Amino acid sequence: NTTAEDVDEYRNVQAAAQGGPAAAAGPWEEEARMPDFSVEGKHLALLVKGTFDNTTAEDVEKYVLKDFDGTWGGVQGIAKKLKVTADSGVASKDVELRRNTFGENKVEEEPQESLLSLMWGALQDPTLIFLTVAAFVSLAIGIFVEQRPFGWLEGVAILTAVVVVVTVGAVNDYQKEKQFRDLNAQKENIDVTVLRDGQTTTVSVLELVVGDIVLLSTGDVLPADGVVMGRNDLAINEKMLTGETVMKKKSPTYVIKNKVVASSPSLFAGTFVQEGEGRLLVLAVGPNTYQGSMAEKMKEADSGRSILQRKLDAMTDLITTVSMWVSIALVIILLIRMGLAFHGGKCCFEAWDHRVHWSEILGFIITGITIFVVAVPEGLPLAVTIALAFSVKKMLKDQNLVRHLSACETMGGATTICSDKTGTLTTSRMAVNALWTGGKTYEDARIKDARQLPVGTVQELCNACVVNTLFKTYLRTSSSNLPVYCGNDTECALLFVSNKMLREEGGYRGVREKNPMDDPKRSTISFSSDRKRMSTCVEDPSGGFFLYCKGASEVVLGLCTRIVRADGSEGDLLDTDRESLEKQIGAFADEGLRTLTIAYRKLDIVPADKDTWEQDLTLIGLVGLEDPVRAEVPAAIETCKGAGIVVRMVTGDNPRTAAAIARKCGILSADLEAASDYCIMTGLEFREKVVNDDETINQPEFDKIWPHLRVLARSSPLDKLTLVTGIQQSRIGVPQTVAVTGDGTNDAPALKRADVGFAMGQTGTQVAQNAADIIVMDDNFASIVQAVKWGRCVYDNICKFLQFQLTVNITAIVVACIGSAVLTESPLTAIQMLWVNLIMDSFASLALATEDPTNALLHRKPYPRDQAVLSQTMVRNMILHSGWQLVVLTALIFGLGDVCTGHGDVCTGTVYINNYGSLRSGRPAAYDFNGVPGLCPPVYDPKDSSTFDSSGAPLRAADFCTEAHGGGGEKTQHYTMVFNVFVLMQLFNEINSRKIHNELNVLDGILKNSYFITIVIGTLIVQVALIEIPGVNTAFGCTSLTQDQWIASLLLGASVIPL
Repeated sequence: NTTAEDVDEYRNVQAAAQGGPAAAAGPWEEEARMPDFSVEGKHLALLVKGTFDNTTAEDVEKYVLKDFDGTWGGVQGIAKKLKVTADSGVASKDVELRRNTFGENKVEEEPQESLLSLMWGALQDPTLIFLTVAAFVSLAIGIFVEQRPFGWLEGVAILTAVVVVVTVGAVNDYQKEKQFRDLNAQKENIDVTVLRDGQTTTVSVLELVVGDIVLLSTGDVLPADGVVMGRNDLAINEKMLTGETVMKKKSPTYVIKNKVVASSPSLFAGTFVQEGEGRLLVLAVGPNTYQGSMAEKMKEADSGRSILQRKLDAMTDLITTVSMWVSIALVIILLIRMGLAFHGGKCCFEAWDHRVHWSEILGFIITGITIFVVAVPEGLPLAVTIALAFSVKKMLKDQNLVRHLSACETMGGATTICSDKTGTLTTSRMAVNALWTGGKTYEDARIKDARQLPVGTVQELCNACVVNTLFKTYLRTSSSNLPVYCGNDTECALLFVSNKMLREEGGYRGVREKNPMDDPKRSTISFSSDRKRMSTCVEDPSGGFFLYCKGASEVVLGLCTRIVRADGSEGDLLDTDRESLEKQIGAFADEGLRTLTIAYRKLDIVPADKDTWEQDLTLIGLVGLEDPVRAEVPAAIETCKGAGIVVRMVTGDNPRTAAAIARKCGILSADLEAASDYCIMTGLEFREKVVNDDETINQPEFDKIWPHLRVLARSSPLDKLTLVTGIQQSRIGVPQTVAVTGDGTNDAPALKRADVGFAMGQTGTQVAQNAADIIVMDDNFASIVQAVKWGRCVYDNICKFLQFQLTVNITAIVVACIGSAVLTESPLTAIQMLWVNLIMDSFASLALATEDPTNALLHRKPYPRDQAVLSQTMVRNMILHSGWQLVVLTALIFGLGDVCTGHGDVCTGTVYINNYGSLRSGRPAAYDFNGVPGLCPPVYDPKDSSTFDSSGAPLRAADFCTEAHGGGGEKTQHYTMVFNVFVLMQLFNEINSRKIHNELNVLDGILKNSYFITIVIGTLIVQVALIEIPGVNTAFGCTSLTQDQWIASLLLGASVIPL
C-alpha cells in the first residue's frame, strides 16, 4: 500500500477491525501523501544551462527547442512536472520537501578560516620559519651553553616578534574577511513576493524553493533561475551575467523573427528587471543556478604568494645563504687566529688548557651562530604586516575594501589596468548631452536653461519627452538631495532635462498631471526592437489630439514630413533640412552620443488603425544622450599616464561609442590612433587574431597587438580573460602587472586571473566580489588610482624599513666580526644587540611603515615585477651609511681607551698605551695586554720564581685567561660611548631612511607622521634611561655618561644625516 488512498483505506480497515478510531499517521504514511516529482534538480539545472549557453536563433532551433518544447513540454509541461499551477503556486506544506529535494537557495560559502588556521598559514612564511628556528637555537645556547644572566632573553624576544607578526597578520585577515561576509549577508537577505497557496506573500530570498512563482516588477533583481510564466512585459538586463547591455525581452515561449531570437522564456539569477512586470517560475536555486555554478568554480585556491612576497623570499634566501657562509668563514678565521696565537706563544696561548680553550672554541661557534641570526632582518615581517594593515584601514576611506592584504603592494606595481566602461569610467546614468532644435545645436549646460532655447520649441519638446514615457519611469530625490533614476535610464534622462527646462512650470510632474495615466482617451504604441520607436496619443485641451513619437533617429526622421522652426511655426521638411539633420545625427554619433528624434502629430480624431498613426510627423528636435564620463576620470587617466600605467577600456558597447568615450576619458589620442590599426578592436576581431582553434592564445600574434590596444569593444568576459592572460604571459618589454575591473558574474575568471582584481561594490555581483582582491565601494575609477597610490606607498614604506634594518645589520655584523676576530669578543653585548636589532627595529617598522602616500608617488614609473626589492640607490645608501658608521665606531673602539692597570673609567696608574682622551679602555685585556710587552702575567711554574710573588701566590690568577677574553665583566664609559653612538646613528639614520629615491630633503613631511615623531622621541628617551638609570644600565652593560660625552654622542649620531 503505497498510495495515499491505499494507506487511508488500510488504516481505516485496521481501525475498524480493532474497534477504534484510526491511529495518527506515522512518518512513512506522511511520505506517501507528499507529491511525487517526476524531475530531478540536476535535470532542471542542465535545462537552464542549456538555454544560457545557446542564445542564437540557430542554436536555439538546433539544441533548445526540441528539448524545451518537446521533452519538457514548454513552461506548462515544466510546471506540471513540478506540481504547481499559475493560480496557486507552491503549497506551504510542500516547501520543506522541495527544499530537501532540490536544495536551498544559497551557495554554501566555504567556512571562514579560523584564527588559529590563519596564524598557522602566516607562520609558513620562510622568514618567520627561519626566525623561529634561530630563536630556539638562541634559547638553547643562552640557557644551556653560556648559562649567563638573561641568556634566554634574545631567544624569547625573537619568538615574541614572530608571535606579534603572526597574530597581527592573522587577526587583520580574519577581521577583513568577516567584514566582507557580513556585508554580503546583508545584501543577500532581501524579501521577494511569491505566490503560495493561491495567495501572495513575502518571503526571504533564502527561503525560495524550486516551483515557487515569484512576482517581478521594474528594478527587481532575479533571485533564482527559471522561466517566465504567463503574460508579461518583462525586459531584463543581463549585463551582470553576460556583459551585454541590450535589454532582453521575455515571453513564455521562444519567439524567433528574421533569424533573431526576439524573446525567450529563460530568466537567470543576478540579472534585474529593467522594465515591466511578470512572473518567474523557479527551476534552479543556489549552486544549481548559473551564477551559483560560477561561484562554485571560483572556490579554487588563491594563486600563491604576491610579487613583493616572492621578492622578499628571494632576498631572505640570499641573505640566509650569504650570512651562513660568512658565519662559517668567521669561525674558520677565528680557529686559524687561535692556531697562530699558539704558534706565537701569545698571552694565554702558551699551552693548551682544556678549561679555557675548549670554551673559547665553543664561543667561536656561538659567535658564528650569532652572526647568522643577526644577519636576518627579523623586523621585516612585522614591517610588512604593519604597512599592509595600516594602509588597509586608510584605503577604506578612499573607497577601497581590501580583501587580500597582499593586493595593496601588488597594485603599486601595476603597469596595466583593464577597466570596464559603464559605471567605472562613466556614471552609469544616461544624460542629455546635446540637443538640436530650431536649427541650432545646444550643448549640456545650455540645454537645462530654457532661456537659452528657442521659445517656440521648448514647451512642445518637453511635452513630447514627458508624455511619451512610461509612468513607472520617474525621478526621486535621495537623502543627499540628488536625483535618483527609477525605471528606464533613457526616459529618466529625458525627464531630468525636461524637469530643468520646466522648473518654473512645476517640472515634469506638472505635465504628467495634465496628462494622467488613467485618462481613457490616452493610447500608447509600445517600443519594440523591430519598430525602434514608441508613441503616445493624448487629448489636446484646445481640441483634437496630440501624438508624440520618439525613437531611433533614422527611423523617426524617415516618418517626418514637417519641422518646427525656431519661432514655433511649422514648415515643410525640405531635402536640405533632411541632409542637415542626417549630418547632425552623424556628428552626435561621432561624439559617442545615442541619438533620438522627437516628433509629434496633430490629429482631429484618432484613427482606429494604429498602423496609420505614425505618419506625416512634425520633427521637434534631436536629442543626444550618453552615459557621461565621471568628472574625475580624465584627470585620473592622465595621472595613470604620468605614473607609467596604461589604461585599456574593455566594454560591450559598439566601437564608435566606445572610442568616443575613450577619447573623452583620455585613453585614446590622435597620435595613438594614427600609430596603429590595433588601437581599437572588437571582441570578434581580437579573438580571430589571437585565439587558436584549440582555444589557446597565439602569443606571437598577441604580442603584436596588445602594446597598441586601448579599446576592446563588443567584447565578452571571455575576451577580457584572454586579454589579461596574454598580457601576463607576454615576454616583450617589461614584465607586466595587470589589474582588472569587473562587476558581472562572468568577469570572475578574469578577476581571479589578474594580479589584482577590482570588483564593483555597488553594481558587482557576489560572485565577482568573491573572486576579487579589492572591492571599489563607489564603483569609481578614481578610487582605483588611489589604490595605486597606496600600493606604491606600501611598497616604498617596506623598502624604507628594509634599507634601515639592513644598514643596522651590516654595521652590527661587521662590528661583531671585527670584535670577535680582533678583540676576541664583540664590543656590543647580546642584550645591547637585542635592543638595537630587534626592539628598536620593531619600533622603526611602525615609524617607517606608517608614512601616508603623497601625489609624488604617481609621478614615476611602477616597479618592474622582475626588479629586485633592493634598488641600486638603496644598496648605495646602505653601503655609504654603514660604511660611515663603521668608520666612526672603529675610531671609537680602537682610537679611544687608554691601556692601563686598575679599575674605574679613567686611568689613575701607569698608562701603557695612550689613546685619544682620558678614558680607560673597555676592550678585552687579552687584546690590550698583547700590545704591551711584559704586561701579560707569566704562566705559573713552581720552579720559576718569576711566576709567583713573595707569598708564593701565582702572578697569573686561575681565572685570568677566562676574564681577559671577556673584558673582565667591568662596565666602562668607553664601551658605553660605543653603544650609545651606535644606537644614535641608527636613530638619525631612521630619518635618512624616509627617502629612498635620492631626495635631498629627508625632513620633508616629517611632521605629518605623528607615529614617526613619537617613536623617534620615545626611542631616544628609552636610550637615555638604559644608560643613566642605575640597575637598568648594569643589565645592559653600560655606565652613566657625562654631559660632554652625551653631546659628543649626539653629534656623532647626527653625522649620518648629511649622507
